[in-house]
Amino acid sequence: MEVKVWDVKEQFLFPASFGIPKEIKTVEVTPQYEQSETEDTIQINGIYHITCHVEFEEGEHEHHATSEFTQIEDLDVQGEVGYFEYAVPMSVEISKDKIQEGYTPSLDVRRVNSKTTDHAAVEIGWSVYCEYEAPKVVEKEVNREEASNEVEMVESPNSVESELQFIFDLDDGMSKLTFPSNYVFVKQEAEE
Repeated sequence: MEVKVWDVKEQFLFPASFGIPKEIKTVEVTPQYEQSETEDTIQINGIYHITCHVEFEEGEHEHHATSEFTQIEDLDVQGEVGYFEYAVPMSVEISKDKIQEGYTPSLDVRRVNSKTTDHAAVEIGWSVYCEYEAPKVVEKEVNREEASNEVEMVESPNSVESELQFIFDLDDGMSKLTFPSNYVFVKQEAEE
């Protein structure tokens, strides 16, 4: 089983009239997606659906007009707690050669965390786990006879002797003397 993991983070700003985010009461992130196939890839397209309850307290904050933050204009407020939903787009593409035939990938969201920031914003982060079955490694078939010959050649203790015998049997017009490899010829000197 292959598992690919990546992190996603979104920051949300609210109108100054709601006050400053004090505490995140609840947050959930749920992936909602569809899969489609092309000739070479499996594509997963959808959203991460965020639901969040935020407690606000009175206070002023500067309005940050930056692309890093998502502006939430509409909150369902009950007392000091506001509720909002948001959809973050999702698009994942996996090459078909990375996935075993007949299997489809699945996405799951884990480790959802949230906090209020110094910019009077709410930051929500999560980890995405994409799981799929990798293709099985297919072993190349080897002719058993060839394999056993290769093994014999490597493992046979007689192979060196047979090579030496072949050389010894060659006609070269020279005299042939055979010496055992453990025999050491020692010349003794005559005593004077």
